[in-house]
Amino acid sequence: MALTGMQKATLLLTMLDSQTAMELLKGQPQEIIQKIALELTHLDAKKEKDPEQAAQVAREFYADLMRSQGGSLHVKSFVNNLLAGASGGSKEKALEVQSRIRQAMMEKDPFLALASASPSHLAAALADEPPQAIAVALSALPTKLSTEVLNRLEPEKSQQTLWRMTQPQDVSPKTVRRIGEMVCKRLMEMTADEGPTVSDKVGRETLRRVAIVLSGLEKDKREAMLNSIQSRDSETAAMVRALMVTWDDIVKVEDKSLQQALRNLEATVLAKALHNAETAVKDKILSNISERMKEMIAEEASLMGEPRKKDVIAAREEVAKPLREANEAGELLFIEEKEE
Repeated sequence: MALTGMQKATLLLTMLDSQTAMELLKGQPQEIIQKIALELTHLDAKKEKDPEQAAQVAREFYADLMRSQGGSLHVKSFVNNLLAGASGGSKEKALEVQSRIRQAMMEKDPFLALASASPSHLAAALADEPPQAIAVALSALPTKLSTEVLNRLEPEKSQQTLWRMTQPQDVSPKTVRRIGEMVCKRLMEMTADEGPTVSDKVGRETLRRVAIVLSGLEKDKREAMLNSIQSRDSETAAMVRALMVTWDDIVKVEDKSLQQALRNLEATVLAKALHNAETAVKDKILSNISERMKEMIAEEASLMGEPRKKDVIAAREEVAKPLREANEAGELLFIEEKEE
């Protein structure tokens, strides 16, 4: 596969000592410097540098000036120096740039950011997760790091997690990515010394993550695990079932599945549910109903005035209900995410 200009520039920089690399980047726009720093971090985390490929790029760039100098470039140190230089010496600006790069890395591949985290921080970020979610995360990390994290977890949770790791992974790639993003976000919040999340939201978010993990399993295994939760706490089991498909998930549902679920809903319910709805969700629903239904919804909306917030939430739950039922029956289809 042909390299992009940015990839060539990144490989070239890995062939140079830090001082020469910094000289080459003097005067470059900050946006370009950030992109190069991101590529360097990605290359370092992936351990994918091809010496021959890098050498070829260097030869292309004025061979008489860019011959091997015997020095090496420590990527992490270079990125830190690069960020400091790009920020004009401002510590606040450097931290802002670093934060943007971390966010970009999380979006590109959340497990790359996790792989560079310290075992203690990673263990703390995973401590409150169920063994299944921890197993998914550790299975995607380097072996040594996974071992160190397991050593820092509570003995019982460590044993349960290890058992989960011995079982076939029936979790979809989409779910694996979601778990990685969740852990990465928590890790970033911890390292940024942000305050704790409000307690009533923590429980819901944790159950949502459990629901996402379970949604990637085959129906029989998912039901067995839900029944296990049910036998211990029926309220928690009901919440997990409810969180498997939420209002926000509508944009990920395939059109035919969504059309089937919306078919028996009343215009009054949809009018309330769509009140001040996110554009993506609203457009998704409106593109999967008939013109006649759209007219009825518009009429209902013009007559109902300003609905109460709790009525809007209740209407959205009513819209999500048939989607959950279809999901539990194994009939709900989701749009496959494209591989990056």
